Amino acid sequence: MKFQDFQASSMLEMADGTVLTACDQCRMTYAERIPPEAPPCETCRVLLQEENEEAAAVYMATRGQVITRGVDGVVTDISIPAICDVMDRYPGGIKDQWRCMSMVIKTFHSFLKEKRHES
Repeated sequence: MKFQDFQASSMLEMADGTVLTACDQCRMTYAERIPPEAPPCETCRVLLQEENEEAAAVYMATRGQVITRGVDGVVTDISIPAICDVMDRYPGGIKDQWRCMSMVIKTFHSFLKEKRHES
């Protein structure tokens, strides 16, 4: 199962080791309907836990601000100054900026690892 940047990868791990994502569960639900239907993937919005909303918003705003290396432009990291700039301008402010920045960096590297694995 692959996830786009805009999708959350919440998962359930079954006793037999099978991993079901929220998207897997939704697809199964729609497939089991009579008659079977296609899930509304294009309009779906995964609900985040409240404590993750700020980090998700900052990630979405900064995910394209990357650090590259070499002539081939290999992406190596996300721009910390970009993250800090967005956090400073976040409506209402972000109380724990260190936690938020850490979550954004971890999320970025998680997606980067998936992209490298796909290649």
